[in-house]
Amino acid sequence: MTDKTIFIAFEGIDGSGKSVQFRLLKETLERYGISTGTVDFPDYGSFFGREIGRMLSGRDSVTAADTDPYSMSLWYAADRLRAFSRFDSSPYKIVLMNRSTMANAAYQGTRSGDPRSFAAWVYDLEFKELGIPEPDLYFIFDVPVSLSRSNVSKKGFREYVGDDADVYEKDAAFLDSVRNGYIICSEVFPGSVVLNCANESGTSMRPAEEISEEISDIIKKRFPDIF
Repeated sequence: MTDKTIFIAFEGIDGSGKSVQFRLLKETLERYGISTGTVDFPDYGSFFGREIGRMLSGRDSVTAADTDPYSMSLWYAADRLRAFSRFDSSPYKIVLMNRSTMANAAYQGTRSGDPRSFAAWVYDLEFKELGIPEPDLYFIFDVPVSLSRSNVSKKGFREYVGDDADVYEKDAAFLDSVRNGYIICSEVFPGSVVLNCANESGTSMRPAEEISEEISDIIKKRFPDIF
């Protein structure tokens, strides 16, 4: 069994079912007796995360949608850098990441004019320049934007926006571009797996247990020594 901690990132547009699968995988790994750590981004309780939340809320005159993508991406990168400077991954065999560097590339890249080049820039920024841990595996949860927005509307209260959607979630055209941005990122970031999480008609989610089994099977094939 390898001594290296394995990092697995959960990615996708808002309302794609990441949080449910994040929880289910953690429960599955712990049933196998696999030590599992978790990190969640943005960390809205941190200095950088609070600023990100403020810009996403749309309460101020300058929002996340108005800030140029290179500058906005630095806030997200700083939030991750701070978090990992305080997080010891060594006790864990696997660390699950609810969003990662790829989210930075997908969300900001769609506003850059050249998503592929921007994704490569973010990759170099966070992994090569800042030394942020690079995930060994990315699960990209893909759903139509209409389904995503329906799921977001059911989330209820969130500290950084209350009961409302954030400035990204309110913009259907933007989310559609981000969805495509994730497909581009899957070609730039090694270890990416795109999961279709909607039913055939795209009107509802596939059963959570079905998606969870698919995720577990992929991990077992990718890291057979872990189980």
